[in-house]
Amino acid sequence: MRRESSPGGEPAAATAPDTSPPGTLATRTMLGKAALVILLATILGRLVGLVRDQSIAYFFGMAGDTDAFFLANKIPLLLSLTIAGALTATFIPVFTQRMVTGREQEAWTLTASMTNAVALVLALISALLVLTAPWVIPLFGFGFPQPVADQAVILFRILMGGVIFTGLAGLATGVLNSLKSFALPAFSTSLGAVVTLVFILLFARSWGITSVAVGTTAGALAALAVLLPQLRRRGLRYSFRLDRRNPGMREVGMLIWPILLGSAVGKISIFVDQTLASTLAEGSVSALNYAEKLFQLPLGLFVAGITVPIFPLLSEHVAANQPERLKATLNYGLRLIAFIMLPATVGLIVLRTSIIGLLFEHGAFTAKDTLVTSWPLLFYALGLFSYAGRDTLTRVFYAYHDTQTPVKISVVAVVLNISVSIPLMLAIGVGGLALGTTIAMTVNMLVLMQLLRKKIGPMGLGALLKSGVGILGVSGVMGLVVWGVDTVLAGVVAPGNPGLAVRVAVGVGGGALVYFLAAKVARLRELEEIADVVLSIIRGRREGRRGEL
Repeated sequence: MRRESSPGGEPAAATAPDTSPPGTLATRTMLGKAALVILLATILGRLVGLVRDQSIAYFFGMAGDTDAFFLANKIPLLLSLTIAGALTATFIPVFTQRMVTGREQEAWTLTASMTNAVALVLALISALLVLTAPWVIPLFGFGFPQPVADQAVILFRILMGGVIFTGLAGLATGVLNSLKSFALPAFSTSLGAVVTLVFILLFARSWGITSVAVGTTAGALAALAVLLPQLRRRGLRYSFRLDRRNPGMREVGMLIWPILLGSAVGKISIFVDQTLASTLAEGSVSALNYAEKLFQLPLGLFVAGITVPIFPLLSEHVAANQPERLKATLNYGLRLIAFIMLPATVGLIVLRTSIIGLLFEHGAFTAKDTLVTSWPLLFYALGLFSYAGRDTLTRVFYAYHDTQTPVKISVVAVVLNISVSIPLMLAIGVGGLALGTTIAMTVNMLVLMQLLRKKIGPMGLGALLKSGVGILGVSGVMGLVVWGVDTVLAGVVAPGNPGLAVRVAVGVGGGALVYFLAAKVARLRELEEIADVVLSIIRGRREGRRGEL
């Protein structure tokens, strides 16, 4: 749709959103550079994390020890992610608003006070949970034998120390992202994974599964420590003062509680899955966790590169009262997510057994474990776009300081998840727990989309649906080709790791090639937009070099 421009170059109001790539060439180049940095950092982090998970599978397989660790780690991990995510969602708009309006000193004073408040609250929560661990663990692992439950209590107490470090790192990451600094925060998680891996390799034989817990906590401390010098360089002057009367503290406090509540409610379904899995055969909790890690792999690799730089931009659009730009940015982000996640879904389903076998089937991890893990991974993979789309839509509500609507939808989604997971588990085992999560996640995303449309008006859902249908068709073509080639290779290559490596490499590489060729033939708009961003980055670098000369 053609849009008129004001003399100042800003688009005038329109009856429907402009779904072209958001902003000017400078904005698209910034998004592209940020996405590239985050992609590279995430690839490194995921590779290191994958080696770490392979080491856990190699030394411990899928048995009582790993069940104990994964259950013990789930509580502090989700607690850390909940608090870090809530801090990022609430603090970025408040911090950005002060920076945009020229109140830089006020923004940094608020940051120091928030740091002290977060550290104090997390320390109290951690101490309470450490003391009550013998009663907490049985709530989520009542199906465990007593020795496994006792082991989980010990591991849980070790892991709770990392909650403080991860929460503070989340706050630091939010501040740096607000300042358009994405590289170091993205790479810091890789350092944490490296530290954990070192502990496993050095102490797995002597400390057992405890080496993983100690390494995880030490890695969280390392990931925080590497961010502190850059915060100081950007303007933070830390003090021990906790100014509860600071208007920003009150604003964040009012916004954060609904998000914490919503996130906590959303995590209930994950705990329910862990608890229900503890009643199944030994290794079911581990299978669910290994499958979830592979499900998270494409999300971490690609979606973070889109959502992380977009969230501060959404907050800026809201602060500057630019609703049409916000709609265009959101539509652009969702279409790019679909362009990546839909083929990833198809590829992960087709190649899941080969991928699991190649990555984990070593040492104590057997071929039977591969088959068990491939079942929940199938159903997790179906929710890739829903997961990424839900998080992106939620960030728009947060940018508008509306933290209550996502909470209400999360409550409904949790009830739905529990309601469908139990009968599905009874029908198809551990895979039913993953399918229940995917169903609830998809409903959550669709409801948020409809409510957001009522909140901000038309946002190009027709264009999004049209793009989704085209992308899904191209992904289907890719999937058929990958399945056919993999079937042929399965009867030709030798069994074992070399053969699996060939099948996965050909499937992933060949599938990507087929997908992009088919997308070009189908003239998918998103492929052209990605090419435009890449060219913008290249041109920006060339202009920068000429400027230096």
